[in-house]
Amino acid sequence: MASLIEEVVGVYRRGGEAVLVTLCSTKGSTPRKAGAKMLVYPRGKIKGTIGGGELEFEATKKALEVMKTKKSMLWEKRLIDLGMACGGAGTLYLEHIGGEKQL
Repeated sequence: MASLIEEVVGVYRRGGEAVLVTLCSTKGSTPRKAGAKMLVYPRGKIKGTIGGGELEFEATKKALEVMKTKKSMLWEKRLIDLGMACGGAGTLYLEHIGGEKQL
């Protein structure tokens, strides 16, 4: 199974597109800690995890929006607002990658 970095390299090599979601910081109780990463492909398929549940579901939807605009973004979310009992909060960086031929 390829590592997440190998997957990102593959996206560039194929001239494809994806969004790399990185959990930048956390506060309180969260399923994963800062540094967790997930790659989201155009049809919503994912590789890796930022903790599962509603956070991952909503981050995937946000990633698909980023893919449309091709503009990376920071996204802050309280997990309690997503119905996640752990109740902490996280800041995610959604980084658009690929989408154009690289030299």
